[in-house]
Amino acid sequence: MPVRIICLIMVCYFFMLVIVLESAAEDEKVYSIASYYIPLLVDDSEHGAFVHVLQEAAARAGFKYTLKLYPAKRAMRLFEDHEVIGLLPALSPTLGKDAVLTCQIFTKKIHGFVRQGDVVPRMVQDLEGKRIGLIRGFSYPQSILVNENIEIDYADTTGSSLRKLVEKRIDVVVVDGYTAIDAMRSMRLSQLDYDLSVTLHSQPVFMAFQPTKEGRALAGIISRALTLMKKDGTHASIVPKID
Repeated sequence: MPVRIICLIMVCYFFMLVIVLESAAEDEKVYSIASYYIPLLVDDSEHGAFVHVLQEAAARAGFKYTLKLYPAKRAMRLFEDHEVIGLLPALSPTLGKDAVLTCQIFTKKIHGFVRQGDVVPRMVQDLEGKRIGLIRGFSYPQSILVNENIEIDYADTTGSSLRKLVEKRIDVVVVDGYTAIDAMRSMRLSQLDYDLSVTLHSQPVFMAFQPTKEGRALAGIISRALTLMKKDGTHASIVPKID
């Protein structure tokens, strides 16, 4: 066989090998997801209801990823700066840029926590005339944030705000039930009243992906997996109940 033909065959073989390797690399691509700590929902990169929901959805979708936790604001900034392709969880009001959202994975509900014997607020108007404890980095509705009749006191953690409540430095702590109950248990606080059947505000929670062709494709396959999980009861079995 002429050397020229042998060389041509070798060149063709080389390019075919490159294509195969690139295809394999694409199949093995691992995507970076940013998240942040939320008691019971995102405990660490392997545990928490949201994490388990993602694990199951990703397994069904054939989606490979790494999940890393950051402070909430940094996680959102990494997503805004395109340093990660996904953010979990994501709430529309807190996203500072365009994003592609999956189908809803959860409903965030905030409640009022008061000292034992005080009246539990049943609507935002019940907060007027009071000093309200909010948590930095958490999402709250404008009906609270811009209400001139509500005095807001910010704390870095839910525990800090609950401590202020016990010490009578504020009148109500407004926060989601998961975070509050976890803090109360760890601090052994029992002298507080609340009613988790009463919601001051609720908003849908999603997973967000970058508004790129790849991001839209990933949001689509995760959404399809989530939809099937809701239909077969897997989603409901993962998300914990609180009381």
